[in-house]
Amino acid sequence: MKIRSLLFFLLLASGSAMAQEKKLLPIEEVQGVWTRRFMYDRQLVDHPLALQIPLMEARDPEVNVEFLKFKRQRKLSGWLAGFSTVFAFSTYLSKGSISEGFYWSAVGGVALANVYIGAVSNRHFNKALKRYNELSKAQMGLKLSSSGQTGVSVGITYPL
Repeated sequence: MKIRSLLFFLLLASGSAMAQEKKLLPIEEVQGVWTRRFMYDRQLVDHPLALQIPLMEARDPEVNVEFLKFKRQRKLSGWLAGFSTVFAFSTYLSKGSISEGFYWSAVGGVALANVYIGAVSNRHFNKALKRYNELSKAQMGLKLSSSGQTGVSVGITYPL
């Protein structure tokens, strides 16, 4: 009786451990003419920020750091765009208070900074995505395990 209960406990413990292990599904990039979309779990994702949950589920330090840099820089880019809009609108309302040279240099400088930050943030996202896909492909393969004295088992693992 004790052996049966011990075997049942071991089976239950191994089953719950397997249930907690999350399979990483690859994220494919679908390039359009003007758009960049992603395919994840048979769903089309329009924005890279929507991939935060699957990327963070990898629990890889490199993916986390790169994605959080991307997210922070996207937020900074949004703030810069908002500042530029407010500046342009306030200049329009108070005509003549700011010289044209200063206006165009300020708006142009913010636009250049925004383009640069956008390019750098996309580079961070691409690094995070590349690392995530490497991790998801690393789950595929052949596992050979020995179960003590009784025998050897072979299995193939792949993400569903």
